Amino acid sequence: MTPMKRSVQTQVSEPFMESWGEESLPELPAEQSLTEYSDLEEAPSAHTLYVGHLNPQFSVPVLACLLRDTLERLEMPVAREHIEVVRRPRKAYALVQVTVHRDTLASLPWRLQTALEEHLILKELAARGKDLLLSEAQGPFSHREQIVGKDQLFQGAFLGSETRNMEFKRGSGEYLSLAFKHHVRRYVCAFLNSEGGSLLVGVEDSGLVQGIRCSHRDEDRARLLVDSILQGFKPQIFPDAYTLTFIPVISTSETSVPLKVIRLTVHTPKAQSQPQLYQTDQGEVFLRRDGSIQGPLSASAIQEWCRQRWLVELGKLEEKMKALMMEKEQLQQQLQQHGPVSCTCCVL
Repeated sequence: MTPMKRSVQTQVSEPFMESWGEESLPELPAEQSLTEYSDLEEAPSAHTLYVGHLNPQFSVPVLACLLRDTLERLEMPVAREHIEVVRRPRKAYALVQVTVHRDTLASLPWRLQTALEEHLILKELAARGKDLLLSEAQGPFSHREQIVGKDQLFQGAFLGSETRNMEFKRGSGEYLSLAFKHHVRRYVCAFLNSEGGSLLVGVEDSGLVQGIRCSHRDEDRARLLVDSILQGFKPQIFPDAYTLTFIPVISTSETSVPLKVIRLTVHTPKAQSQPQLYQTDQGEVFLRRDGSIQGPLSASAIQEWCRQRWLVELGKLEEKMKALMMEKEQLQQQLQQHGPVSCTCCVL
C-alpha cells in the first residue's frame, strides 16, 4: 500500500473480547520511514480527520473513547474535546481535529492497516460488514459537516431574550446532578409537543452568557443521562430528533474546570398521519406556549390540546381541497375551450 494514500478500507474478523495488546506499533521499514516524508522545517497545521463506518451499536461516549485510544496507538494523541462523534440509527462517523505535519497525516492509512494486521486495534470499532475508513475531510464536507457545537461564546455576551423556541437556565451549583434531568424531561417533552426548540444551560434569564463548570466526564454523564431519559418517551424518539452539544465559553478568569454552555436542541417532529402527544418516561405531558411551560397536564387540558391539533389538521385539509377544486375547474375550462378531441388513445 502506498503511504501517500488518503483513505483505506480494512476487513476485520477477530473476536470482540480479544486483547488489544500493550506493545507499541512496529517501526516502519527504512524505505517507508516517516522521516522520508516529513519536512521538519514545516510547521504542523490543523486538519480535520474523517473516520467513517464506525459501529452505531456503541454509544457516543464509548465510540469517542475507543477512537481516542486508536489514535494514540497510531502515535497521534488527541484531546477528547477534539473528537465529535455523529451517531445515527444505522450509521456513525466522527470528525477529529488534529494538528500535525501533512506528511504524517498522509501516512496514517498505512499505519492503520499495519495496526489492524497486528490486532492492536479493536475490530468492533467498525460497523458490522463494513470497512473502517480514515481520511482527511475534503471539499464541501469540511465546511458543511463541521464539528457540531465547537463554536465559542464569550462570557458576558448577550444572546437575546427567551422565546417560544428558546429557554435559558443559569445552571449554577449542583445543577447537573440535581435539576438537569428534570429540565430535560420538561423541556424536551414541551418542545416535541410544539415546534421544537433549544434548552441552553449556562445562560442567565436575561440572556447573558455565564457558562457552567463542565469537565469531559460531566459531558459523558450528561450524554448518557439524556439518552437514557429520552429512550423512555412515548411515542418513541429517534436519535436524529435531538442534538446535545457543549459550547466552550471564553472567560478572562482562569478556572480549573472549563466553562461551557450546554445546548440541547429538539428538532421539529416529522409530519405525522395524525396528531401525537408526547409524554415523558414518567408518563407526564408538557406543552410550550408563549415562552413558558405548561404541565403536567390534566385530562381536560390534554383533550383540549387534541381538539386544537385536530382543528389545525382539518384546516390544512380544507386548504388542500380548495386547491384541488381550483385545479379541477381550470382543467374543465381548458377542455371546453379546446373542444372534443378525437385520437386513438381516447377511442381505446
